[in-house]
Amino acid sequence: MQSKLNTLSKRVLLLIIPIVLSFHGCAPSFTSWQSPSFQEHKFKKVVVIGMFKRLNTRTSFEEEIVKAFEAEGYVAVHGMSVFPPTYQPSSQEDLERILKNESFDLVLMSSVTDRTQETQYHQGTTYYGGYRGYGMYNYYNYNYGYNMYYGGYGYGWSDPGYYSTNVVDLVETKAFDISGKTKAEEANIWVGQSKITETSDMRKAARIYAKQLIIDLKKRNIIN
Repeated sequence: MQSKLNTLSKRVLLLIIPIVLSFHGCAPSFTSWQSPSFQEHKFKKVVVIGMFKRLNTRTSFEEEIVKAFEAEGYVAVHGMSVFPPTYQPSSQEDLERILKNESFDLVLMSSVTDRTQETQYHQGTTYYGGYRGYGMYNYYNYNYGYNMYYGGYGYGWSDPGYYSTNVVDLVETKAFDISGKTKAEEANIWVGQSKITETSDMRKAARIYAKQLIIDLKKRNIIN
């Protein structure tokens, strides 16, 4: 009995380890740049402007980044409430005038700067149904020999791997300091990028991106 349990434990570990590694491998990397001339100071009011063609994508990113800033104690505003989708600024001066009239001192602008297709192989899994648990269904299958035919002599059965193709966007966010404490020509104080796989749940993708963005801004002392 002990020998069977040890064998089962080893097989469970062999199943779990690839799954754990795959979760770590799925975490998107976040790269960034910071202006060497930026002098640390406290920002008071942030506006987040999503420049995405799809309205639901813009809404998701603006709302999730705003919530992430609010969680850090900042006053943050959705760009949609300042610049609706139909708005076209006539000039740089026009854009700055609107932002400064609303007392913003930090502007974040997000957009897709590149789009690619990536093919990924999903490794199959071997299931050890014959020894897994003592539920009625598994017990019935094992003892009547179904695993003998479908799983390789009672050890289980295999689920073959497969390929999938995904659309991957490179989402970039630029931070502009318009507080007056940074020279106008050096207003772009930070840039952050991360690859995001297009999914039906863009809200979740935006939430993960917002979390990464805040972590990097804090690490670089842009916000504190």
